[in-house]
Amino acid sequence: MPLIAVDVNNVHITTINLTSMRVMDVSVHGALDRALKAAVDAMGGSYEEGSCGHLTWLMDHPLQPGDIVRIHLNQDNATGDAGKTFKELFPDEPPSTQTDFSISDTMAAEIRARPRLHAAFEVQASTSAGQQATATSDECNTDFRFSVLWDHFQPDLARIHLATHCLDHVLARMAGTTHLQTTIRAGESATFSLIA
Repeated sequence: MPLIAVDVNNVHITTINLTSMRVMDVSVHGALDRALKAAVDAMGGSYEEGSCGHLTWLMDHPLQPGDIVRIHLNQDNATGDAGKTFKELFPDEPPSTQTDFSISDTMAAEIRARPRLHAAFEVQASTSAGQQATATSDECNTDFRFSVLWDHFQPDLARIHLATHCLDHVLARMAGTTHLQTTIRAGESATFSLIA
């Protein structure tokens, strides 16, 4: 049975058993205007009738410059950690009724007005098979996202993507700049490094 294991600086953070999952995304994201320079998320679920729905294993797990995140895709009989539902994570919050997630002109102006909390970033993504890419910030690349995306259609494979972007890319519905796009197979791993 496939599973994903996540380590930070060689310390085990979580293991996700993918047996009943339909899709799983483990990602590292960051931006120059956010307090956390980088954070790790692990979310996914099974969305069929009567299934677990959306689950979260990691949300905004903070990273510091020099930290290394390694994501392993394995075939193993190990038990995974339990993911949590929105209700379990936020028991006092009412369910969201928001259906429109577009960015209004007012919201865009508020985002543009945010102060820069970090001067720059430099990140690196690599795979155990030897692919590697580095990305640095500039005026057109103020945010980054590294993603390991797995789905049940190809259970022995996960897609790896490192991209940078800015608000203009989001507003124009553009993907930004792709620095690495590849795959890993069962038994392989992908690594993200927050260099600076």
